[in-house]
Amino acid sequence: MPSVDDVYNQLLTVNNNLVTLHNDLVNLTNELVTIGRYTNQALYQNDQQNDTIICILEHISQNTCSLLNQAAVQTALQTEMERDIDWLEGMFAATHPGAALERERLHRLEEKIEKCCPPTPPTPPCTFVKCPAPRPIGPPPPVGPPVIETRG
Repeated sequence: MPSVDDVYNQLLTVNNNLVTLHNDLVNLTNELVTIGRYTNQALYQNDQQNDTIICILEHISQNTCSLLNQAAVQTALQTEMERDIDWLEGMFAATHPGAALERERLHRLEEKIEKCCPPTPPTPPCTFVKCPAPRPIGPPPPVGPPVIETRG
């Protein structure tokens, strides 16, 4: 039969094990709360990134539609202009052969000048506007694996 001291010592051991288990559970709970907070930050970050992606896609969609509309107008105008210019050049050369030769000479001279000093290119009509992006939240916080002691 165990003595009172033996029972008391066993109760102390059980109490120490319970204190250790309680501390491990508190640490695990704290780590889970930390991971949960980071998960919430990551979800919010992802939500902000989705807003940025949607903004960029809207820009692309609007620009693509505008370019397609403008290209259709410009193609029709250029086709019509090409016919008119060909007709005018033929008519001008037939009625003013000396002026046509002078025009050709000036055209070659302009080509030489542009090789030396090219003209300033026109300013592009479209300027990229960057969509707002969220700041990075960084890596998740380090947490250790829970320590689970088993007594046999």
